[in-house]
Amino acid sequence: MKIILTGPTGHIGSNVLKAALAHPDITSIIAFSRRQLPTAPPDPEKKLRVVVQTDFTKYSDETLKVCAGAQACIWGMGVGNSEKSRSVIVDSTVAAAKAFIDGQLAGEGKKLRFVLLSGMFVEKDQEKKLWFMTEGRRIRGEAELELMKMQKEHPEAFIAYVARPGVVTATNSLFPALLEPLARFINVDDLAAKMVDTAINGHTTQMLEQDVLRDEGKRLRKQALVDSR
Repeated sequence: MKIILTGPTGHIGSNVLKAALAHPDITSIIAFSRRQLPTAPPDPEKKLRVVVQTDFTKYSDETLKVCAGAQACIWGMGVGNSEKSRSVIVDSTVAAAKAFIDGQLAGEGKKLRFVLLSGMFVEKDQEKKLWFMTEGRRIRGEAELELMKMQKEHPEAFIAYVARPGVVTATNSLFPALLEPLARFINVDDLAAKMVDTAINGHTTQMLEQDVLRDEGKRLRKQALVDSR
């Protein structure tokens, strides 16, 4: 299976990349990045191809040709809460989804699974009064709305899934796993495992909230360990 990934140099995206490289069902990864990866991850099967992309709102025919055959995209880009973040989170996401739909990357009659990294407390109601993190929550909510709108317009070619994690901790975090549900924390490896699995298999619901991401991610990682023995 061939997938597209963005944000491979970030905290979450780099771990999603490692999970995708390790997954036996994924044979090819096209990673869009603003720069070359600072450290090349282990890739013994030569699955990874990095495409340096400075403008995430425009995709040339040559770039789309590289992506042809991709069945899923994991959109992991993100920035802080600012007006600039709107161009990254909304404009770039929508432009990419539109380009991938128009280019029929997955093939005629096949749906592209688009997995968006969003966040807990994101608000899709753009008129609702918010009391904290107002700008970031609305911006991510707008991106979610736009993707669902595109799915409605192209039901035969596109389906969106939205990952809404809480606080994402590092791989070797000392935070006790038993306290994660209470503190709304999720280990980045659990999140990465579930996002990759959703890209491959989809999910029963399109909104993947914190508890689902954490619990399913842990289950998938345990199963992977069993399968590797």
